[in-house]
Amino acid sequence: MFDTTLNGVLAQVEAGRIVLPAMQRPFVWRDERIARLVDSLLRGFPLGTALLWKTSTVHRFRKFQRDVQPDAGISQDFESSTSAEQYLVLDGQQRLTSLFAATSGTYENKALFLDVLSGVKGDKDPGDTYWDCRFLTEKEAQQLNTWPKTGKTAPGQARQLFMRFQELTRRPAVKAGVHAKQTAEQLKLGPTESERLTTTFLQCATVLASRTALQVHLIDENTSEPMPIEEILEVFVRVNSAGLVLQKSDLLMSLLDLTWNDIQPELFRAVKDINQGRSLTVTRDDLLKSLLLAAGSETRFDRLVTDRSRVEKLATSLPTLLPAAQTAWKQLLVILTDDCKITSERLFRGGHNTLLPFVHWLSTNPNPGPAAKRRLVAGIYIAVMSGIFAGAEARMGGFARKDCAKGQFPLEKLAKLVRQHYGVTCLEELLSRHLDLTLNIAHGGITIDNNPENLQRDHIFPRATLAKSGTPDEQTNHYANFHFLRDKDNLNKSDTPPHVWFRKPGEQPAYTDDDLAQRLLRWELLAPGQFPAMLEERTKLIHERALALFGLKPAEFALLFTA
Repeated sequence: MFDTTLNGVLAQVEAGRIVLPAMQRPFVWRDERIARLVDSLLRGFPLGTALLWKTSTVHRFRKFQRDVQPDAGISQDFESSTSAEQYLVLDGQQRLTSLFAATSGTYENKALFLDVLSGVKGDKDPGDTYWDCRFLTEKEAQQLNTWPKTGKTAPGQARQLFMRFQELTRRPAVKAGVHAKQTAEQLKLGPTESERLTTTFLQCATVLASRTALQVHLIDENTSEPMPIEEILEVFVRVNSAGLVLQKSDLLMSLLDLTWNDIQPELFRAVKDINQGRSLTVTRDDLLKSLLLAAGSETRFDRLVTDRSRVEKLATSLPTLLPAAQTAWKQLLVILTDDCKITSERLFRGGHNTLLPFVHWLSTNPNPGPAAKRRLVAGIYIAVMSGIFAGAEARMGGFARKDCAKGQFPLEKLAKLVRQHYGVTCLEELLSRHLDLTLNIAHGGITIDNNPENLQRDHIFPRATLAKSGTPDEQTNHYANFHFLRDKDNLNKSDTPPHVWFRKPGEQPAYTDDDLAQRLLRWELLAPGQFPAMLEERTKLIHERALALFGLKPAEFALLFTA
């Protein structure tokens, strides 16, 4: 009989009877979320569900890691077993891993400690945590437990007493009260603190005996007709609802793993290597799609999973293509940051599908020379700015497989594709399609505070002022009337004239001549009445900077969109 208490479930995780199937993604919860889960547990809140599949069929799996390392991906290889007493987790991995780390393991080599004097509701909002749970080292816990406190913040500060949550939950419930009394006497706690300590000890000693905190649902427990693997995989897809493409990629990975053993650890190790030291982040699915392209395959996961024979054939060829794809992604990230001056994920609308044709070309044309690299830079900007492949995976796959083979990158065919689908015939029309990326060009690459994700774009000449003067919207909202600024500088900007605001931009120092030059501006262009002149001059300068970045002369770029 399956023991559905938390103690029973976690004991089976510890014993390796509850394991993670190959289809499961890595653990992603942060320590704050684990602490909130434990707070919910101690407050008697329901923790959700866990869906387990009991099977004696050979399946590849990995055990729960005792030390949780978020962002590590799946680093350990998978195992195989025919044990009839094994349960594979179809849903609830994050909760079970969090509970296992809290009660038996560690998070980044730190154990979970609980302030046994916390847990009081007081005047807290129900959305706040009542129990103070933290992952700490022994030294950190000792420092927090030091009493009495000294220093300026000491007066009126409540006492803290952090103890290992693991030890608290493993104490016998019948002795919890006695242990609490002894601890209170040793620490010379007052009546209120002693009562709080006793409550906590009793709560922790009994909380894992609950059968209702975590609802455990079992598939194929005591059944004479086991559910077919195809339906089990579909169950997994349906209960993990994070979007069709990602769901189907997990299903595809589980099918590939049947032939390509340890595909997930290998891909995650490759992704970690690709992303090392880079501001842009390649995902497992990005790498998988580039492998599929290299194999000449369809890249739409939902199409692939319906053809098992094709997946089996792919699983035998994809491993040999991994080294070239890994190298191509690394080269592309260097080109994006060093040559394109693109360092922020905010500039990729629709994800990284747009980059796949360039990775595919680099996988067969490694180490491009200067001329070839310039064509790639121009192609990247044309593709990302136009959005030609965003949400159009069939178009992307067809272009990559048909046109991005050996030889020079097909820049002319890419431009023709953009002209046919979006009617783009000149540089001005292209720049107008992607404001953030055009401003990235205008700034020479976003470098403000090295924190592009939190930057905001704003009108140089205020929109409200221009509207009062009757300026047409297409001029007011032209890309040349925008720039990037810090979010805190934009809080109280309102309709301050540019010649005033740039000299006193919120809390920051006044803009210098060099700051303006970086934005392709001059003080004279910010003066009252100079909006038309500013728009004309800055448009011209942005065009020049874009063409210089692309490595193309005006006539060469024009020829791309007219040939």
